[in-house]
Amino acid sequence: MTVETSTAPRPPPPPAFSFTKGSSHGEGDGSHIFGGTSPQARMVVAVAASLLWMTISSWLILVNKALLSGGFPYPMALSSLGMLFSGVCSYLACRVFKVVDARRTVTRRFYLTGVMPVGALMALNLLCGNLAYLYLTVAFIQILKAFTPVITMLAMFLAGLETPTRRLVAAVAGIAVGTAVAAAGEVRLDVLGVAIMMLSEVFEAVRLVLTQRLLQGMRFHPIEGLMYLAPSCFLWLGLGSLLLEAPRMARADALAVVQAQPATFVLAAVLGFGVNSLAYIVIQASSSLTLKVLGTVKNSVVVLLGVALLGERVTLLQGVGYGGSVASFCWYQQIKMQQVHGRAPPPPEVNRTRSSQGPLASETKATLEP
Repeated sequence: MTVETSTAPRPPPPPAFSFTKGSSHGEGDGSHIFGGTSPQARMVVAVAASLLWMTISSWLILVNKALLSGGFPYPMALSSLGMLFSGVCSYLACRVFKVVDARRTVTRRFYLTGVMPVGALMALNLLCGNLAYLYLTVAFIQILKAFTPVITMLAMFLAGLETPTRRLVAAVAGIAVGTAVAAAGEVRLDVLGVAIMMLSEVFEAVRLVLTQRLLQGMRFHPIEGLMYLAPSCFLWLGLGSLLLEAPRMARADALAVVQAQPATFVLAAVLGFGVNSLAYIVIQASSSLTLKVLGTVKNSVVVLLGVALLGERVTLLQGVGYGGSVASFCWYQQIKMQQVHGRAPPPPEVNRTRSSQGPLASETKATLEP
């Protein structure tokens, strides 16, 4: 399978993937949407996009929670609808309206051996992430998300993509301890729900590692990457829903739930694509580090929304543990930023790997997380 993209002259493609002359989608360069824009205007756009991203992302979590707990407990079906919508919108943006400068050629072999496995991991991440809402409170799930850097660093270390320093290990250990303290303070602790959420984070970490190794040195535009990944993810989620959820959905007449509140389901799909699109703008206007920090702030806001709107309870012990996790996470991001900018240079082997990857890992994560 070859996806034709442009008739413009291009250099000979490598065996599985090629891209024509054009902009490299580096983090924070803003060349696509900020060329010729004054720094003041760019700052306004960055602030506006950041606020919108945090707002839409927070509401997406609450909408998904409401759907899953309000008569539609089918996480694979719900996630597949969202990925179908994102796939269609990203295709229209890249191929029909040409909003995105997408001039790539992807072969059948590359798609089957590269994109499809990443899509499967992405589907498992979305499945477990949504399934956890059936067992845990919104607030507690956001607290558990602070544990993600622990799993990600371990996965990158095992894959040879990261060499942990003492400070990095100390920061990650602080995150782990803070999360453990917060879990100990949970009033309605569900072991199965925690295990599902941990699986979600493991799948996300493995997906990031696989994406880095697969696309090393190749920089997809985030919306362009979504155009290729969304159909793969939709296929896996749809297959899983057909095998595991379809019989229960038929007995419970789940279609009637969709027909009763179509606007809510459409809203969830639109919000999902909006999160991905705004993440790209934030990265281009500022940096991927900004998006990670905003994600931490957003999780804290969602914890407060869970308490205020859903009547969930957060104990003092949870608050202390979560505060420790957030502080350690900020330290972790500071260390990573220093490594990227060369103030704390990694060993030569790791440095070469990072320089060839560029911002791909950050952009991919920011763009594709649920």
